[in-house]
Amino acid sequence: MAEKSGDGEKSAFDLMHQFDITPLAGLENTPLAFVTNSAFFMVLTVAVIAVLMVVLTLSAKVVPGRGQTISEIIFDFGFGMVDDILGKKGRSFVTFLLSVFLFVFVANILGMMPYSFTVFSHISLTAFMAVVIFMMVIYVGVSRHGLKWFGIFAPAGVPGWLLPLIVVIEIISFFMRPLTHSLRLFANLTAGHIVLKVIGTFAAGAGATSLLTILGGLFLTPVLFALSALEYLVAYLQAYIFTLLAAVYLAEAIEPHH
Repeated sequence: MAEKSGDGEKSAFDLMHQFDITPLAGLENTPLAFVTNSAFFMVLTVAVIAVLMVVLTLSAKVVPGRGQTISEIIFDFGFGMVDDILGKKGRSFVTFLLSVFLFVFVANILGMMPYSFTVFSHISLTAFMAVVIFMMVIYVGVSRHGLKWFGIFAPAGVPGWLLPLIVVIEIISFFMRPLTHSLRLFANLTAGHIVLKVIGTFAAGAGATSLLTILGGLFLTPVLFALSALEYLVAYLQAYIFTLLAAVYLAEAIEPHH
């Protein structure tokens, strides 16, 4: 079955069309055409987080209610990650890391909603966030330890004849971090949504061109629900891993291990 679009006929199996960045419906030929689906869902993500945290902490009391308890669990999660990885010296980064986690997690969850858009399906956003974290690590490391922080590229105990090779490897590994950091989030979310699109298309009958196709669609429907549940788990895990890696990199800036 084909569906209409501004570009003509689109196949039901056009897997990448769901990732197109386009102006919001009705804004295509207006001065507001710069408001794309990607920009809208990023703003919506921030708005959801802000409203949620305000509502949860609106009536803060010594004895917390349900909403306040949820907010405290969220903050405890951030403090726990920081204390475990960065230690007490890294507590100033709790707000930053918790903001990163909530932004990625909420954006991933919104991207699972019908007719929504998965903002992290574009490597431009994941790469931007990874580069910001990368530059932040360098700034924190140099500001706290001076130029001697770059000694992380020369691990202690390495024989002198092997040191030049190790330094080159360490430098390459260090500057590859933004690439690997951004690719992991981008690739997992994009692949997950492509798989859901494929299974969903078959589950819908793919046009119901034959009895076999209809029976196949009925069989794949529970598989689609199972994969959707798995994708919600991936949404959380990828947000956690992305934030965890940011914390690990910052830990090296705060307490370098030579």
